Amino acid sequence: MPRLTPNAARRPRRGFSLPELIITLFLLTIVGTAVVRTFTKQQQVYKDTAKGASMRRELRLTGMLMTQDVRSVSSSGGDVLEMSEQRAGFNGTYGSSVVCARTATTIDILPPGLVHHELTSWTTIPKAGDTLYVYNDSLLAGAEDDVWQKLAIADIDQNTTTCPGAPFADPALDAPAAKPRYRITVAFPAPSTQISDSVKVGAVIRFTRPMRYELFQPAGSSKWYLGYSEYNNGAWTTSEPVAGPFRPFIAGDGRPSGLQFRYYDSTGTRLTTIADKLRLSRIDVYTRAEGGASAVTERNGALMTDSTLFRIGLRNFK
Repeated sequence: MPRLTPNAARRPRRGFSLPELIITLFLLTIVGTAVVRTFTKQQQVYKDTAKGASMRRELRLTGMLMTQDVRSVSSSGGDVLEMSEQRAGFNGTYGSSVVCARTATTIDILPPGLVHHELTSWTTIPKAGDTLYVYNDSLLAGAEDDVWQKLAIADIDQNTTTCPGAPFADPALDAPAAKPRYRITVAFPAPSTQISDSVKVGAVIRFTRPMRYELFQPAGSSKWYLGYSEYNNGAWTTSEPVAGPFRPFIAGDGRPSGLQFRYYDSTGTRLTTIADKLRLSRIDVYTRAEGGASAVTERNGALMTDSTLFRIGLRNFK
């Protein structure tokens, strides 16, 4: 085995020189700075992407809510309650059913959740003060005299005796004792005095309730939201935020307001007063979301915004 000579053992080992260390540190600084800047830029882009996705989500939510509720409105049937730039109020349909039994003043319907089919569907249980429309087949063979009879709900309760079986329900699997039926007692807005004789068992019912969408600022908040409220027990409930935040409300055409309603008749003529509500056939809904300042440095904190326009034709316009 070779041995180190005394001279070799005492020979000093050569390390990095000072200039080499300086150059190495300089290069590492450049590379490190580039890596940090890349990661920082990615974080900024990610934050802006997340804000953009959030704005688009709120805009889509607004469109779904508006389209679902507004399309069911019948302007000729008197469903339109408010027509302003910041707010729209109407009798919104929230459910439907089928008459399984009736008297001159009451209507019986089956509950949701039948085994073989679904004859009743609603997003909330009807309550006194709501309005229902029952299909009146009238007397002629054609559809020219068919109408929707408007009735107010005076009371609604459950029972275990009516509509026990066929043709609407399975007498065993949908027994009234297990699935109580609903009996609706109605009131009669003039000129009606009772449920029309030509309203037959099997007639379709739709349930409506005054509802309102508006752009509002919740108490204690600096942001603006799409608010939803209902008319219950003689008064409007407090608006609840359902989407947002949006840009603040600014009245007037051409202004970048967070929510604006525009109303038109069937010829495209703009309607600006509630007196024209019977002519209403289309509602344009402008929504402009606000996501805060951009995180990307080059954008210098510019406000992030997005917008949509929904044109909703009233399904029941005639």
